[in-house]
Amino acid sequence: APSSGPPDLRSMVLEASFLCIDNSDYMRNGDHAPSRMEAQLDAVNLLSGAKTQSNPENVVGLLSTAGRGVEVQVALTGDVGQVLSLSHGIKIGGNANLSAGIQVAQLSLKHRQNKNQRQRIIVFVGSPVQEEEAALVKLGKKLKKNSVAMDIINFGEEAENAAKLEALLNAVNSDDNSHLVTVPPGPHVLSDILLSSPIVQGEDGAGAAMAGMGGGGGEGAGDFAGLAVDPNMDPEFAWALRVSMEEERARQEAAAKAAEEAKAKAAAEAAAGARVVLL
Repeated sequence: APSSGPPDLRSMVLEASFLCIDNSDYMRNGDHAPSRMEAQLDAVNLLSGAKTQSNPENVVGLLSTAGRGVEVQVALTGDVGQVLSLSHGIKIGGNANLSAGIQVAQLSLKHRQNKNQRQRIIVFVGSPVQEEEAALVKLGKKLKKNSVAMDIINFGEEAENAAKLEALLNAVNSDDNSHLVTVPPGPHVLSDILLSSPIVQGEDGAGAAMAGMGGGGGEGAGDFAGLAVDPNMDPEFAWALRVSMEEERARQEAAAKAAEEAKAKAAAEAAAGARVVLL
């Protein structure tokens, strides 16, 4: 029978990860509910939490690729709360500069304090990639040479960007340390798709092991079924994630309720108008 005890965190990947988010005008689109930006921010919450939980010495950073230009929002830190709070202040506007964002992330990782940490860039691409394929391949080879792994989340304009992002992935990939996850629009949630992807599960399957541990634990485990989170190991993060999930659920329910009320109000006004005509 598999062991139900917590995995040995010391054996897990020691990593510094930099998340690059797309805050271009395309993020206003609602094809990923409630908007591309909100869906992306939920995924940022998930990824930063999963990375820092998988090893207590892991750090994450966050930058935005559009707006006034590439901007580091959060320098490398082990404090997930800082990433969560500052990510929600990012303004939408302009066009994303993917290659500049990747280069700034690489530079930030190069100056990480703990040189034993592996380097990883996680990039969200939700708008048309402006760069030529050859330039992306050159950049990917440079990252590979400097031992930087990359995860790419292709959503929003996924069909248009597929060929360029596949070329970037092939250039940077070394021993399957990099991944491309393509998420078409639909009824699913972006962060839910990422939960079962190699980006969250990790190269050593640590995420899967941690998700498996929540399976036998009464009521509390139900909220985390299938998530890369063990509520017993890190109750603080589990609580934060539960709050985030509940807030998202409440937001969706409120939006649905508002739509229903607006519909009912319109119907009542129409009925009242009909009565006035009859009188």
